[in-house]
Amino acid sequence: ETALKACLTSRYPREDYVLTNKLTANFFKTEADIRPFFESQLAACGVDDFDFYLMHAQSMKNFEHFKACRAYETAFALKAEGKVRHVGISFHDSAEVLDEALTKHPEVEFVQLQLNYIDWTFQGGKEKVDLLNEYHIPVWVMEPLRGGRLARLSEEEAAPLKAMRPDEAIPAWAFRFLQSIPSVTMVLSGMSDLEQVKANIATFQMGVPLSSREMDRLLAQAQRMV
Repeated sequence: ETALKACLTSRYPREDYVLTNKLTANFFKTEADIRPFFESQLAACGVDDFDFYLMHAQSMKNFEHFKACRAYETAFALKAEGKVRHVGISFHDSAEVLDEALTKHPEVEFVQLQLNYIDWTFQGGKEKVDLLNEYHIPVWVMEPLRGGRLARLSEEEAAPLKAMRPDEAIPAWAFRFLQSIPSVTMVLSGMSDLEQVKANIATFQMGVPLSSREMDRLLAQAQRMV
């Protein structure tokens, strides 16, 4: 946050960037702790508001803590006061737990999931996306490359992909997969150097979703990669 203030918020007008922060369970023990912590985040970042604010790492255990401390209610109160523009959650559990959270808080505006072509079935990604579609809630994606695993395929793994799209970079397959899911509106890719930033920007300059044949082949291969 302090690095962000030094590099970004102290140098550029507020309307020139979009800023997201999160509420993490180990930073509050009671409802009364949340607002002071939130205000400290604003001060550390050097801003008066956040565009997006996440209830971080929601799971069955964390959701119970957030419920007990009325964290969601506090976040939406902050939105009503203009200090947060959109409230969402990042999620790490089953579709059943996600359904419980959204049943209690249908006002949630976006959900961030670990989603990629391996976790589409391995971690129930499709089931969670289908659920979010029922709620008409957009999907944000974390771990689109599964910690870099999908950027570094073996020659055997890469061969059928290159046969279908010879000019497509291997990491781009993970992004094209996500471009094929209409409810995905944000993709957060961990990048280690400037060349990866440039490569990802080049990929997203065009939306080239997978055909049904390509999708079937990719998901069949993903089953062999687990």
